[in-house]
Amino acid sequence: MKNIFAAFIILSSVPSTMMAQVGIGIASPNANAMLEVSSTNKGLLLPRVALTATNNPSPLSAHVAGMTVYNTATNTTVAANPVYPGEYYNDGTQWQRKTAWFEKTMLSGGTIGGDALGTISLDVPAATTTGSITTITLATVSFTLSKPSVVEFDSNISAIFTNSGIAPGGTGAGITDNAVKLCNVYYSFTAAPASIPINTVFGLSTLSYTNSFSTFITTGNFYLVPRSTLVLPAGNYTLTVNGAGGSGTAFRITFGSGNRDAINIRATPSK
Repeated sequence: MKNIFAAFIILSSVPSTMMAQVGIGIASPNANAMLEVSSTNKGLLLPRVALTATNNPSPLSAHVAGMTVYNTATNTTVAANPVYPGEYYNDGTQWQRKTAWFEKTMLSGGTIGGDALGTISLDVPAATTTGSITTITLATVSFTLSKPSVVEFDSNISAIFTNSGIAPGGTGAGITDNAVKLCNVYYSFTAAPASIPINTVFGLSTLSYTNSFSTFITTGNFYLVPRSTLVLPAGNYTLTVNGAGGSGTAFRITFGSGNRDAINIRATPSK
């Protein structure tokens, strides 16, 4: 009879135990947590596994949303789905890597003060055909991505419009022809991994200018802000920042004469 009574007490307490919060290192775990781990000198160690690719659940048998592991392996054999050491969580269809703050890299710029671009003049001849554009390379930046990354391109480029042959800061007659003048600043790659187009325009910033006054203050600057965000594979890149102009009448654009020119490139690993 005593054994039956003891068994009844144990069984009747099981549902209550199963529903209670669990505390490790703490007597009263938070009521909103099923599990609370507390320590002042120890951490929580995630399961360490060797993943093979972000689209492959292995060594697990299936993708499980919410699953979190620490990956110990580097595997780039599946080019579109590489894995690198670090913490990964599963969204139900693939592994997603958690990026640490120190992995965000400033590839260009990112400094306080300074001026990234020297003075460069572009003499734009009168266009003889519609859409005719004259271009010049303003800067070249080479960088290497060790992992697939989200790369942000963000620049600030000054420009002054004058008659051809008028130096920045000079007097001259100014532009009084009432013709619309187009100015562009944009990015393009001259070298990149095979999957990335070469010499293709991106991040275009455009400014149109018309002056109908008798004088033009040549010390004033306009600023163009080419911007773009791209998802790029690991590899070596050469980027050019380009200036361009076009009009039915000849004129000069002087790039970089301001003191706030900046060329910023930041990479955040995406795998």
